[in-house]
This record gives sequence, C-alpha cells and structure tokens, in this order.
Amino acid sequence: MGRVICMINLTADGFADGKYVNTDAEFYEFVHGLLAETSTVAYGANTFQLFQSLWPPRLEDKNTPEYRVKMAKALHNIHKAVYSSTLKTTTWNNSTIVTTVEAEEINTYKQKDKKGLLTIGSLGLVASLTAMDLVDDYYFCIHPIIAGNGEIRLFDRVNLDTTRSLKYEDSQQLKNGTHIIHYTSNH
Repeated sequence: MGRVICMINLTADGFADGKYVNTDAEFYEFVHGLLAETSTVAYGANTFQLFQSLWPPRLEDKNTPEYRVKMAKALHNIHKAVYSSTLKTTTWNNSTIVTTVEAEEINTYKQKDKKGLLTIGSLGLVASLTAMDLVDDYYFCIHPIIAGNGEIRLFDRVNLDTTRSLKYEDSQQLKNGTHIIHYTSNH
C-alpha cells in the first residue's frame, strides 16, 4: 500500500532553506530508501525549479561525485509532479505540471497495489497536504546548523483548523550529525 511521505530538511533553529542542507553519501542513501517506496516525487514550483536547474546537469558533469550521480539518475528516472498554478513548462525528464492539489488525486497513491508519493522540501505543498490531512509519514531531517536567518521556517504556511497529533516511529543519526526523525499521522 502506498503512502504520502514528506521529507523536510531544516536547521536546528527551524529554517527550511535548501542552502542549509548538509548532504553526503549517507544522506543520499537515506533518500534512496524513500524513493524506493514511491512512484512520484512531488514538488512545489520553487523547489522544482531549483532541482530542475541543479540535478540534470550533474549527469553531464564528470566532476560530480558518484553518490550525487546516483541521486541525479534516480531523480531523472522517477516521475515528478510539480504543483503550480503559474508554471507552464518543464525541461526535466518525466515531469508533469499539476495546477491544484486535489485530495482524490493524492489518495490514488495510497491504493493497495501502488507505490506512494514523496515530497522533498516544498513547504507550501507540505502545508496543503497537511491541512488536507493527507500525509502519512513525516521525515524531519534536522541538520546540525543554526542558521540565524532564512527565507522560511518550518510550517510558516500551515493554518490548521485543529491540532494534528503525530506518532513517533523512529529516528537515526547520520555520521555528519544530521538527525532524522520519523513520525506518522494519527488519521
């Protein structure tokens, strides 16, 4: 059975800007594990455009470390859905533009014979999915950084009608100091 999974990178002081992500081979192996559970990676427009500009060129750059090439290939091959009402075209392989987040469409990823949906960053999309109570798993990747400033803090865009309780599942600490905490929704 598929699940809706949100992976969120953030600093110890709660900023979720991509520039503060502390990635290495071990971190990408963790992400590969999540990708194995999903058929589609979902993005908001800003994160998608950033990833579209960064990952495809890594397939052509001979100086890219092998662990990043492996991630670039995985992201190249998997279906990508960008949720945007303004984006009109994409250049990234196997990408689809979806203009609105619809609960019925998201729930198709939860069917018995399906793989799930994974968001990477894309806090506006995570906020929408959370408000609609569609997220099954949250992976909070807390990087050992105090940013002191940034563009957005975690859940700045969430406005819920009621509190949502989460159930702790497990956690792991990577050698680079990143701590990943896994929670599931109680829905």
